[in-house]
Amino acid sequence: MLKLGELLIKKGVINQGQLDVALREHSRTGELLGRALVRLGFITEEQLLMMLAEQLSIQFIPSLKNKAISEDVIKAVPARFVWHYKFMPISLKGNILTIAISNPLDVWPTEDIKFHLGFEVEVVLAVESEIMEAVKTYYGMGAAIVEGILDKKEEGTARHGDEGVTVLESPEKMAQDASVIKLVNQLLAEAIQSRATDIHIEPYRDRVKVRYRIDGILYDVPVPDTIKQLHAAIVSRIKIISNMDIVERRLPQDGRAKVRLGEIDVDLRISVIPTLYGENLVIRILPTQMIFSTGDLGLSPSDLSMVDELLEKPHGIIFLTGPTGSGKTTTLYSFLSKLNRPDVKIITIEDPVEYDLTGITQVQVNPKIGLTFASALRNLLRHDPDIMMVGEVRDLETGELAIRTALTGHLVFSTLHTNDASSGVTRLVDMGIEPYLVASSVQAFMAQRLVRTICNECKETVLLKDIYKEKEAPKDAMEIVEKPTHVFRGKGCESCKFTGYKGRIAIYEILLINEDIRQLILDKASASQIKKKALESGMRSLFREGWQKIKEGVTTPEEVMRVTELG
Repeated sequence: MLKLGELLIKKGVINQGQLDVALREHSRTGELLGRALVRLGFITEEQLLMMLAEQLSIQFIPSLKNKAISEDVIKAVPARFVWHYKFMPISLKGNILTIAISNPLDVWPTEDIKFHLGFEVEVVLAVESEIMEAVKTYYGMGAAIVEGILDKKEEGTARHGDEGVTVLESPEKMAQDASVIKLVNQLLAEAIQSRATDIHIEPYRDRVKVRYRIDGILYDVPVPDTIKQLHAAIVSRIKIISNMDIVERRLPQDGRAKVRLGEIDVDLRISVIPTLYGENLVIRILPTQMIFSTGDLGLSPSDLSMVDELLEKPHGIIFLTGPTGSGKTTTLYSFLSKLNRPDVKIITIEDPVEYDLTGITQVQVNPKIGLTFASALRNLLRHDPDIMMVGEVRDLETGELAIRTALTGHLVFSTLHTNDASSGVTRLVDMGIEPYLVASSVQAFMAQRLVRTICNECKETVLLKDIYKEKEAPKDAMEIVEKPTHVFRGKGCESCKFTGYKGRIAIYEILLINEDIRQLILDKASASQIKKKALESGMRSLFREGWQKIKEGVTTPEEVMRVTELG
């Protein structure tokens, strides 16, 4: 039988020079030759396992994703075995258990399975990342930890006190258990590594659901069904790290925490609400260090030039509009960072303060004690600001104060929840703000959305007609956009977790208040009339911006349809 190195050279996978380098590393470190070759980048793990499979006459499975594994197999092998030895049970026929491993020289998994479970073992080879992904899918994240905690819990409940009373641990006490701490840390670490912005832990009658929001979309996280028994302990643990009242379970609570994963520091903003089957938990994940730059927002060169001109205005108000989660806060922070100079006083009023900006005075509203946007705005004018940011205009009082602040020589930024830029005008008027105040104070309305960007690792070109028939292609009743013959999309790969998307970028619609628009505001024109005039004046709509990003190969027609609600 050929040695591994000889087999790799014979197959033309490596040359003699590479083998010699790997053999020296093998002698120096004691590392297995195959692992040394992978670490040095001479071969991939998949190539190594294919060669080992041929050398040892073992089957190699290139992908476990499409392999259906029955529930009986999963139930036959405890999670702690699987996680500890990093293998995946594939099938069980009679007394023969087939398992996928990534190291054929490791005999301990087979020996322990024989000794503890009584099965005869057959092994097949698979890439370690494929094995661990399959384990997460079938057993659920943290399954081994949950299993260990519940085993300990059963042992504890089997013990009785002096008078024959069963001893039970409270969720508060369990929250301090090292295993519960480890489970919570694993949930957080996995979310951060997956680029999640939010973690949702939702209790229902018969299970607890865990979901991550990645690139604006919620994805289910596989967790073991038995995690329901630890829900109260998990919530208590998260309450402890965020300085909440762990005994109070009847009222909503908010808290904050800071955690570190490797070299990455993140802030956690945590909200708990009571529901029918326990407390619902949402954790917002915010990087502690973010570089806010207008150049990184995704603005086209013409829009970036327009924004730079707006930021040079000495006074007036600029509104950002869009639904929750459309990136308005990031855009506002980028504007403030650009304007943050030693000779300028900037004050923000936010709910809540999401990022700490050095050199800017940030105030968080607290309605419980009467510190609202309006009351804060009224008092902060005495602090001699040059520029102000009001987190959101929610009512007439806040809107009027923000606009009057702009009229008295301040540059003001704020947000509104409207679908497009022109609807911002009618929203302010509907609140009760006089049209003349809107016309004389507002410099611009900027609508924005976040679209997912195509994964560069699996991007491919497709014909537009292969995706849509002509009548089905996205369209806007007010604007005709010339569509390309070819568009791009992601096939789905490991890098993007088979979604075809990785990351997000903003698209914008900037409505400048010129003389024509000002007259329409004074005439109390409708949002559609204002939009029509703005398009005639050269405004680029969200729809047009979206199609520009499609033509550039940044995003897909489906994404533009999703965020602009057009079809």
